[in-house]
Amino acid sequence: MFATQLDPIYALFIELVSNYRDTSGELKGFEIDIAREIGRRMNANVQFVCLGFDGLIPALLSNKIDIITSSLSITEARKKSIDFSIPYRISTARFVGRKGAGLHPMNADNTPNASSLKGKVVGVQRATTNDNYLAGEFPGVEIARYDTSENMLLDLVDGRIDLALVSPMKVRTDFLDKPEGRDFEFVSPEIEAPRYLGDGVAVGLPKGETARRDEINAALRGMFADGTFKAINQKYWAFSVLPAVWH
Repeated sequence: MFATQLDPIYALFIELVSNYRDTSGELKGFEIDIAREIGRRMNANVQFVCLGFDGLIPALLSNKIDIITSSLSITEARKKSIDFSIPYRISTARFVGRKGAGLHPMNADNTPNASSLKGKVVGVQRATTNDNYLAGEFPGVEIARYDTSENMLLDLVDGRIDLALVSPMKVRTDFLDKPEGRDFEFVSPEIEAPRYLGDGVAVGLPKGETARRDEINAALRGMFADGTFKAINQKYWAFSVLPAVWH
């Protein structure tokens, strides 16, 4: 528990959006920094637990952890079992593929073009909002599901899949801007589909813990107001990742 001062926060970490371990084994990344700053403002000790994405909510519901700070989008389905803080990051998706392949998964009006992917294989990270979007809007398309985005991108480079549906922020910085991604590009506009992708990324916490939620919200609002969030944002990306509600 961490609603009271000096009690520990147990926050989740997974490798989704620029989170990584440095050469000393210390956890680094955008949401690591966000979680630590929330803890600092709540006068709480932050401890991280590493789990797969599909284990996030079950771990929260079984009291193995206290909060989730791991690219968890706010969706109607998830709101049935857990509560959320105010959002601190946009929740969008984008297709990436090999340059010159001529694949057009989205129509000119940015609606799904499932027929264009007949006979193609599309990769996605398992149990994510991207997975839900792909399954719901691209019927009949062969889907390859991965436990990590890193393995998915390796298969994209090796030609085992034709496209990948990804978090554009992670792929831009961790793949397209690096030598291994030089032959690949985004092959769709940014996709905003709240029905699947949610209304932004937020801290997840057990239902009914309103005092804890209010403390977290106060910490986030303080970060937005005093420039701390902007500084963390710019440490990783040259563009704002705040949802439109905070722009």
